[in-house]
Amino acid sequence: MADNPSNRANSGSMAGARAASGPEVRPSIERFSSEDLGSMLERFQSSGMLDEGRINLIGLDAIADRLGDRWEGRREQIYQHVDRSLGKHLESGGFFQRVSPTDYLVVQPELGKFGGQASCMLYLRDLLGHFLGGAAPEELDVLEVTSLSGGRIFAVEIDGAYALEAARTEPRVTPPGATEPPEAWNPFVAADGRTLRVSCTLEPVFELKTFSQIGFRIARRVLVMPAETELSAQELRNLTTADVERVDLATIARGVSRLRSEQGNAKQPTLFLPVSYTTLSSQRGRAPLIARFKEATDGVEKGVVCEICDIEGVPGSALAGVAVLIKPFCLIVVGKLHLAPGRTPEDLRDVRLQGVAFEAGPHPMDHRDFMTWAERAITNTRRVTRSVIIHGLQGPEYLALAGLAGASHASLGARPAPPA
Repeated sequence: MADNPSNRANSGSMAGARAASGPEVRPSIERFSSEDLGSMLERFQSSGMLDEGRINLIGLDAIADRLGDRWEGRREQIYQHVDRSLGKHLESGGFFQRVSPTDYLVVQPELGKFGGQASCMLYLRDLLGHFLGGAAPEELDVLEVTSLSGGRIFAVEIDGAYALEAARTEPRVTPPGATEPPEAWNPFVAADGRTLRVSCTLEPVFELKTFSQIGFRIARRVLVMPAETELSAQELRNLTTADVERVDLATIARGVSRLRSEQGNAKQPTLFLPVSYTTLSSQRGRAPLIARFKEATDGVEKGVVCEICDIEGVPGSALAGVAVLIKPFCLIVVGKLHLAPGRTPEDLRDVRLQGVAFEAGPHPMDHRDFMTWAERAITNTRRVTRSVIIHGLQGPEYLALAGLAGASHASLGARPAPPA
């Protein structure tokens, strides 16, 4: 891919003023020119997505301008971060490609025109915030591609405010060859009108008898955009069934994509997949979920572990029923409690789960407080299952303490990545 500088010469004129029912019409810009782009762009020419305005560019010019002479020395490191960030944001059907020193082409087949623009704005705002912090500009360099010719890409600036508003009511898109609309896209507009985004990290999971790593657990956060405030466990349970299904499917897609980008061809023994009881108990939700389970299984050696979440208050008979339905598609089935049980979880006694997991207590705790907390929680849990899993421990020393307290497995909470 040629690293030609962007050519920002205005090649058109203002076509009209902002109409009450639509976005402002902006002039066309030749963003850059490279003969090497031709073969990559041919496929988009006939897809229909170009005519529908669903191909976008995001620009890193604000970062390059701010770094000045330091840009050349840091840009490879910046590219690596951008690739990781876009890779974890985009659904499995999404595509991105750096096409100039500061431009990325982004294609999201499952999003409409304005949903794609809005998501590109969110992605770019994340990137600018990471590299520039409080110095990030308000104006976002997101363009709608209007034509592709001879390796040249022509684009227009988007009306960001209009895109954000229009994305709230824009219907989802059925990709070519699909029999029904995709069940998850990210970010998406929930039934209550909020825009939600699923963020995932990978936590290494250890077997505590040998302290050997047996794989990763996908840890998710559901964020309300653009403030990025995290939904609580109760707020997640209050979502509609359709929105919970979208969260679950986006979580698995994002987590599997991130695992592949970080691990390459190396296969981990297993992968812990979180899925809500709500989705498993829905006939509509199970079919796409099983497809995602099969996809995830292909990337691990032994199989996937299904962690059924949001099980508080669910009758044991109902939970046992969905566990039986998902068991053929995974290695084991685990029940996931949000908090450590303060008493024996009687509803789980006859469910025959192969393990029960819960989040680590509030950190930081000194070693004595942690042992007191862990021993009580593990004793309560082992009355209904043999395997007890503690998630989100904040350091290797807590793995040893969890093993001494009687836990069978534990995961280490992901630490924030250092700034690029």
